[in-house]
Amino acid sequence: MTRENSYLSDKQITQLKDALLAEKERIFNKTQNNESYCLDKNELSDPVDEASVNVQTSQEIRFRNRDIFYLKKINKALGKVNEGTYGLCEDCDAEINFERLMARMTAELCIGCKEEAEFSEKNNFIQRKSKSLGKTMSELSSRK
Repeated sequence: MTRENSYLSDKQITQLKDALLAEKERIFNKTQNNESYCLDKNELSDPVDEASVNVQTSQEIRFRNRDIFYLKKINKALGKVNEGTYGLCEDCDAEINFERLMARMTAELCIGCKEEAEFSEKNNFIQRKSKSLGKTMSELSSRK
């Protein structure tokens, strides 16, 4: 786990790696409780109860999908730790500072590149994806 020419100390790398592993374990422990997805027939006694259970189950699945996505980012970050490239911006190869990594351990962009990406995304109406449809305006208009 030694990194040559690294701006992060071995202690900082160890601290970040331990935090990533703790998050990974937290997610695994959270997903061990799968009984919340099992429905009891008694819970579905009327349409209102059924709708309530459907909404609750939908939310639980959404949260689980978020955890799976986050777990993929954690695994990617851990891979970068092992490669010795953790903490380097994917766009400009600049060093991502330790405080940013502590706040967002899966950060892939330095703050400058992240701000630029968000600004570009915010101001590009045509390429922005619809949250409900998952398509850009140009994709939607080409279907006509």
